[in-house]
This record gives sequence, structure tokens and C-alpha cells, in this order.
Amino acid sequence: MADRESLRNRVKNLISQMKKSEIVSHFEKEGFARSTIYNSINRNQTGQSISDNKRTGRPTSWTAAKKRQLKRLVNNHTGVSQRRLGKKFDVNQRTVGRQLNKMGILYRKREKTPKYSPEQHEKAKHLSAKLANTLYRKSCSLILDDEKYFTFAGDNMPGNDGYYTNDKSKCPDSIRFAGKEKFPQKVLVWIAISDRGISEPLFRLSKSVSITSDIYIDECLERRLLPFIHKYHADFDYVFWPDLASAHYSNLTSSWMDKYVNYVAKNINPPNVPQARPIENFWGCLSQKVYERGWQATNEQQLINRIKLKLKEFDLDFVKSLMCGVKAKLRKIGQDGTFSLYKN
Repeated sequence: MADRESLRNRVKNLISQMKKSEIVSHFEKEGFARSTIYNSINRNQTGQSISDNKRTGRPTSWTAAKKRQLKRLVNNHTGVSQRRLGKKFDVNQRTVGRQLNKMGILYRKREKTPKYSPEQHEKAKHLSAKLANTLYRKSCSLILDDEKYFTFAGDNMPGNDGYYTNDKSKCPDSIRFAGKEKFPQKVLVWIAISDRGISEPLFRLSKSVSITSDIYIDECLERRLLPFIHKYHADFDYVFWPDLASAHYSNLTSSWMDKYVNYVAKNINPPNVPQARPIENFWGCLSQKVYERGWQATNEQQLINRIKLKLKEFDLDFVKSLMCGVKAKLRKIGQDGTFSLYKN
């Protein structure tokens, strides 16, 4: 209403100076509808009031007190039901929804993050600051490693978790239903990345034993990490940042790393901060490539070949962009807490 009255006042000031077509052209450029501009001109020329008449109709039952009560019950709460609120205020569910929209209160999905106890949160915050300071002083490349399981099908991936059909009852079972196995077959993949490249991956099949210190040292560090360092970091201007898995900091592993690599000491390695480790984003991108268009494997070797193929599609610029800002992210966690990177 205030916008309409403002437009009419501005039109009134221009009527004696410009032609009607010029006034219309002038205000159209500001985004006003032609009908609204012509209506404003006619009101001025016929001597009608610039202000709108008081509108008739049923007065709203939503008093300021009721709106405050609704806001208090809904804003920044989980487990809210508009249907139950409708019964409480004796109105339709849609009425509650309209009132919430008017107040700018929107329904949002909860974001998935690591879960921290207060002690874990403080430890992650403190050690992130400590690690950030160490990395800024050294001013060198970061090498990260990690493991991830890949199953034969990516039914939970965006784009694969739904389907289109004009008749649900006639849709093939293989499309309509996503079978869930209790113990799905899967392949474990280990890899290391830095801003200079990607290491040779390690694949371990479903029936393989879990990665122990001996396996980690022999198959991951000696056979893959060291050649990767010699190829891409021959200047030794790097720091290796493993996560806190037990095999990564066992006595055997620590002794080996003391001899052969520059690495982040356990006492400054922040726990559970995937939001600061770009290799987590790398896994997400690789999964999207592997399972795009609903692709599924029928055996382990087929899955391994698919992963190898998709790894070749990553170029150096993409990996560099992933690794940008790791130190800044750690510093932000150290200053503002573990959830700071999720906030816009």
C-alpha cells in the first residue's frame, strides 16, 4: 500500500512536466506494471485521493499477542507440527503456515555435522588453532590421506534416490525399489591427495582383514605414499596430515613416520574435523562420478575398474581448488568453533 501511494505522489509531481507516455516509460524502467502506472495517472487527473480507502472485510483474528505466542512456539525449535498448532489456535493448518511465512519463519532441513561433547568441541577448537599456527609458520604443501568404502550401488546418491514414472504400479521393480542389504558387498579405497596430485589408490576387497598398523605401513605408506612424495614433493616442502585412526598413530606407525615423512604430530592433530579436510569433499565428488546415472557394479573387480576410470577424470586444477583454504578453515574453527564453517 505504501508503495502505491508513493508512486501516485511521484506521478503527481511529473504530470505537469511530462506526457502520459513519457511517465509510463519512466516508471516501467523501475519495474512498475503499466496498469499500475496508468491507474496512478488516472487517479491524479480525476482528482481522486492518493491514499487508498480503508478496506472492508473480516478483521483478522491474529492479534499481536497470538503472533508472538506462535513465534515463541515455533522459532528455533525442532519437532514442530503445523497441524498440532492449528488445533491449538483453532485454525486450519494452512493458516498457521501463512502466518509463519508472513513472519519470515521458514522450515529448513537440519544440517548433518559431526557430533561433539562439550569436551570434544573444546579440544577440536584448541587443536585446530594450534595446527593452523604450525602450518602457517611452515608455509608448505599439505598431504592428506583417508579411506572410504564403496558399495556396488549408489542408491542413496543425489539423483539416484528417486525415479520418474507416469504409473507407479507398472514401474519395474528394479527402478521402484532400492533393496537394502544387511551386509552389502563393498570395496575399501585408500588414497592420498595434495595440491600437486593424487596418489596411487589402494583397493581392499570385502573379505580382506581391516587395515592394521602393519598393513597401513606396508601397503599405504611405503608402497604408495612414499612414491607419491618422491614424485610430487621431491623438495620435501610438505606436511602429511593423517586422521586419528588407531592404525595411523600406533607406536609402529609413529616410529616409521619419524624416520621417513614430515607429519602432523598426534598432540596437535584436531579430532573429528572433516569440515576442514578437503579429502572428504574429494570422496563426495568421486562417488558422484562413480554412481552417476544410476550405475551399479555386479562384482568387485568391475567396481574397482570403475573407480580407477573415474579417478583419471580429476585434473590438477580441481584438486588444487579442493586444497585451497585448509589453513584458513582450521584457523576459523580455532577462533569460532567447530560449527563455524557450516554457517553462512
